[in-house]
Amino acid sequence: MASRIPPRLFLLTAALVLLVASAEAQRVVHVGGRLGRLISPWGYGLKTWKAPKVLPGDLLVFQWLSEQHSVHKVDAADYAACTFLNAKQLARGRSYGNFVYKVPGEDYDKTIYFSSNVKKDCRNGIKVAFDVKP
Repeated sequence: MASRIPPRLFLLTAALVLLVASAEAQRVVHVGGRLGRLISPWGYGLKTWKAPKVLPGDLLVFQWLSEQHSVHKVDAADYAACTFLNAKQLARGRSYGNFVYKVPGEDYDKTIYFSSNVKKDCRNGIKVAFDVKP
């Protein structure tokens, strides 16, 4: 005779599996990589950094300790031209910053773009694009 799993144990196990699965789906991506343990270089190091693919729920961490920068989410045209006509400001320009962006589900299977609009930041390479897909 096969043993039957009590309904409460089944629901508890299912909830635990969903919790673990959602925790694994959320990654922390330090934009620009890590410089030591203190800073992710949202700055001039982006020219040589390859952005990984990301998934909805992933956290993109923008950090900088020197120079004045900002974080804007831009569309493909603004990204290519370094304009900010359709941009959404996410973090104001200042000489230090720490901003976390959680990739939303509606961005799945799209490319999302970010740039700084302080001085000539975008033209100097302070911009990054992420493909949102596995």
